[in-house]
Amino acid sequence: MNALLLGQGGRIVSVINWRNAVVMAHFRDVAFVLDWHDKYVYSQKDKFQMPSVLMLTGKKDKNPNYNVLPLTKINLFNRDDWECQYCGKAVTASGGTIDHVYPLSRGGTHTWRNVVASCKKCNCKKDNMLLKEFEESYGIKLRTKPRTPNRSVLFRSYLKQPQYKAWLQFVRN
Repeated sequence: MNALLLGQGGRIVSVINWRNAVVMAHFRDVAFVLDWHDKYVYSQKDKFQMPSVLMLTGKKDKNPNYNVLPLTKINLFNRDDWECQYCGKAVTASGGTIDHVYPLSRGGTHTWRNVVASCKKCNCKKDNMLLKEFEESYGIKLRTKPRTPNRSVLFRSYLKQPQYKAWLQFVRN
């Protein structure tokens, strides 16, 4: 069981484990609870409800680039819902690849707007072809246009689980 941790301005800071959430909510004056899980933890003398969403009481986060995610394989796969953007098959962290839509060998860049999740088979087929060449050769089109995601992409997998549905109101798309 985890908890969503927000900065004072409402931006997502992290997902924290239940132990840290309980300590922050019940023993330290660093966060207040916005939502609770229906579960409890017990000590020898006390019962503590597990927080679901906490907001830090410190300074507001004024970093304008906070929501821009670093371009990593896992973040990319989260953005693309763990699906190959050519054939639609599921990709895994070990079996999926990053494909450069406009190949690096042809002057493309390693940026969010030029990369997609791809299975090894599609990436090998595409090689260093442009999209038009790939479509003409194999009849395969890009399923979605690459875009720069925001930080909420990281939390999609949590939001699909029933115990984290309360987080939906705090995660802006």
